[in-house]
Amino acid sequence: MVGDAGPTEVVGIGLLHVDATVLESQIEALVTDDPPELVEIDGGGAPMSGVNNPLIKFTTELVDFARGERRGIRNPFVMVPVDPPIEKRVTEILERWTVGEEGHRLADWKGVTSGSGDPITVTGVRLDELLPETTAFQTCRDLGPLPNVSTRSVEETLEGNLATELIDLLINTYIHEGGIENDQSSVLVLLNLGSLYPFTRASELLDELDRRNVTTTVGIPFPGSVIGGRLSFYNEDARHYYPAHRINQQIEEGYLTDV
Repeated sequence: MVGDAGPTEVVGIGLLHVDATVLESQIEALVTDDPPELVEIDGGGAPMSGVNNPLIKFTTELVDFARGERRGIRNPFVMVPVDPPIEKRVTEILERWTVGEEGHRLADWKGVTSGSGDPITVTGVRLDELLPETTAFQTCRDLGPLPNVSTRSVEETLEGNLATELIDLLINTYIHEGGIENDQSSVLVLLNLGSLYPFTRASELLDELDRRNVTTTVGIPFPGSVIGGRLSFYNEDARHYYPAHRINQQIEEGYLTDV
C-alpha cells in the first residue's frame, strides 16, 4: 500500500510483501503482463506421492462436483491451500490443465459428461487480470502520485467494492459474453488470489458468487495454510470462511514434480 511511510515500512500488495520504496513498480506490474516475481523456497526437490497429492485431489474433486458425484454445503466450491511462494507455479500448472493440455496426472475432464449428459467445461479465471479492470483499482490510480496518497485512502477504496466489482466482471466476461453455462457442469478455477491481498478475501468472492446466483463449480487455490481447522490467508490470522469444501493438505513445492 502507499503513504508517508519511510523506506523500511513493509506493506502488502499483490503477490507478496514489498517495501514502500518499490510499491509503485508493484502496482504498475498489476496492469502489465509482467507480474512481480516471487522468491521460491527450496523444498528439497523430493517428489511426493500422487496418492496424497493435494493438487491432484483438488482437480479430481472439481471434476467430481461437475459430474454431480459430490454435493457442496451450499454451492460446489472447493478450496486448497498453497504455499504462497509457489502460487505462480501452481497457477501455470492449472492454466495448462484448464485448456486441456495432456501429459500430466491431474484429473481428466475432456470428454467427460455430467449425470444429465452435459459436457464438462473447465475455465481458468486470472483474478490479477480482472483486477486492473475494476473501477476501484482505477480510482486508486487516479488519487494522485503515489508518494502523496495515504495508505488508508487506498485501503478504503479497494476494500469497499473490490469483491463486488470482480464478480461483476467475472459474470459479464465469462458467463454473459463468454458463453459459459451457469451450471454445476461448468468449472471456474479462480487463479492468483494472492494478487488481491490484503484487499479482499476468498470468502468475500464466494459470498458474491452465491449472492449473484452463480451455480458453477468453483475452485480456488488459496495462498496460505489451514490452522486449527481454519483457512489462514498468507499464514496470518486464521478465519472461518464461506462453507466451501476444503482440502486441508497444503500444496508444497515437492508436489509439483508429481503432476
